[in-house]
Amino acid sequence: MLLILVMVQTAFADSARISTSQGNRLYRQGKFDEAIGQYDQALINRPEALEPKFNKANSYYRLDDLGQAMNLYREVAAESKDMKLVTKAKYNLGNCSFQQGSKQRDSNLQKAIEEMETAIGHWRAVLDIEPENKKAAKNIEVARLIIKDILDQLKNQQQQQDPNQPQDPNQQQQNQQQQQKQQQQAQDPNQNQQQQGQDPNQEQAQQQEQQKQDDEKKQAPDTTAQEIIDKEQRDKKQRHILQRARYQKVEKDW
Repeated sequence: MLLILVMVQTAFADSARISTSQGNRLYRQGKFDEAIGQYDQALINRPEALEPKFNKANSYYRLDDLGQAMNLYREVAAESKDMKLVTKAKYNLGNCSFQQGSKQRDSNLQKAIEEMETAIGHWRAVLDIEPENKKAAKNIEVARLIIKDILDQLKNQQQQQDPNQPQDPNQQQQNQQQQQKQQQQAQDPNQNQQQQGQDPNQEQAQQQEQQKQDDEKKQAPDTTAQEIIDKEQRDKKQRHILQRARYQKVEKDW
């Protein structure tokens, strides 16, 4: 009876390794949904296995499902006795919070600050385990600078809401220039494009090609904070260009 039990356990372990290996292959190919399916199969055979759970979290990160990714990273960090794996999970938790904070900057500045502070907490936990981890230390510096920038932005918003509050003359001049620029764009939405001498049809084709390239280059879950910022800025710029293109008149060639 004991021999049969050992054989069954060995079979399950072998099956889990095969499923994990197949999942890793699909992950490298960018087929993240299919990879998740294989990792799920591995976890059915070996629920205690942490490698497929961690890789499943990475797949969700690549799919921009940060909530699912964070839940799995937390489980790995809590369950693993391998401190290197714990460090990776905590580092990626920091990246998830940082990315959520970056996304909040257009809608909720206070929430963005909270997410940045959470990210810093995760990266500090990494440094508690690996004090020499330069990526985590650098990410903390980047997040702190962003928090300072957001606090300045909040202060400027409060000054605009209360005209009696003293305002930095330089900032006031920048705001006036920005308002004039926005008014000019509102009067002639095609003005910027005409000044640049661009063909609207060509620009939209370039936008579509750039969007395709961005989709193909999904960022890795263990990327640095600066790389996350750069990607978010590219995505924000792309969304702005595409939104503006909807209101542009283009010459039809038929």
